[in-house]
Amino acid sequence: MPFKILVIDDYIYDKTDTISDLPALLESAGYEVATTADGETAYDLVFEYKPDLIVLDIRFGRQGKLGIEICQAIRENDYRAPIILITAVFTETEDVLKGFKAGADDYVKKPCDNREILARIRANLPPGIEEIDDRIRVDFDDQRVCVKRNGEWQEMHLQPLLFELLRALVFNAGRIMESTRLKDLVFGKDDISDDALAVYIWRLREKLEPDPHHPAYIETIRGVGYRFSGRPTRARRGTSQRRNPC
Repeated sequence: MPFKILVIDDYIYDKTDTISDLPALLESAGYEVATTADGETAYDLVFEYKPDLIVLDIRFGRQGKLGIEICQAIRENDYRAPIILITAVFTETEDVLKGFKAGADDYVKKPCDNREILARIRANLPPGIEEIDDRIRVDFDDQRVCVKRNGEWQEMHLQPLLFELLRALVFNAGRIMESTRLKDLVFGKDDISDDALAVYIWRLREKLEPDPHHPAYIETIRGVGYRFSGRPTRARRGTSQRRNPC
């Protein structure tokens, strides 16, 4: 099951604010997402939705309600999911310190790139691995990949960009990922061609596929993009896996 993220921000539906693009980015990264711009009902939504992580605006300027108050109320009722505060650049450091005292785990200043928030979310979620058809094992925390060949697990060494490409595909398993969307998720503002993306896809197939010329996992959807056809399941990391994911 995907991790559930709750975003509480009074500008979340305001298309003039970059925070409004965050839910789509999180969904593309494989998370289940709920949102609210209403600080008054946010507390109840936490216990209704039961998120694995909460992204919380430190100030609700339109309502005069503080995210710190919401954070404190959540912690007073023993809800322990990580809370990441979103704070404006002009917000005083004192407010951030109050947020930590209220039980927040991390914070991000805005305006910022939503990918920074995504990175903070990944860093604060509990560790785990994805196992695909009992043949591929991906540790997204330590960025390690193992493939079973001839009945034996072997670790595959992936360059960082290949690993990010694999992350985007696995987190969207079963969905057709348009080439433009994949390039945006993996390469960001770097402008690369579809042919260059195809080269990265081929390199990834060489690492993962039993036969790269007849791929079983990374399917090409001609004229559109790619689809990961494996069946990933999340597994908690054990002590032995931390030492050796294979």
